[in-house]
Amino acid sequence: MESSFDANENKYKEIYKKKGYTSNYILHQNKLVDVSDSKEFKPHEVYVVARYLFEGIKNPTDTSVLYILKTISGSKGTFLQRNNLKKDRDLAVSFFDKIPQKNISKEDNLL
Repeated sequence: MESSFDANENKYKEIYKKKGYTSNYILHQNKLVDVSDSKEFKPHEVYVVARYLFEGIKNPTDTSVLYILKTISGSKGTFLQRNNLKKDRDLAVSFFDKIPQKNISKEDNLL
């Protein structure tokens, strides 16, 4: 994906933080968890509003994916999928593949 922005996850996270996407999420036991309040979300309770792929600077195969998300509770934030550990990558792919297509848009995509 090409962009006029610096291809760096932190820069994108800061841009979205200014737009109200302040929550940070992790995956735990096949659920998305808001780090700030430990609320858990199943795939059908999550909305993907943008997704960005980043290649590693030193190693192009070292990729990561930044998801910009909203949840059914109204929280908005980011999830960073690092692809350097197969287990973590497989967990993220499994979760995000279960999000219904109707919950995926590009409404807040910066590109």
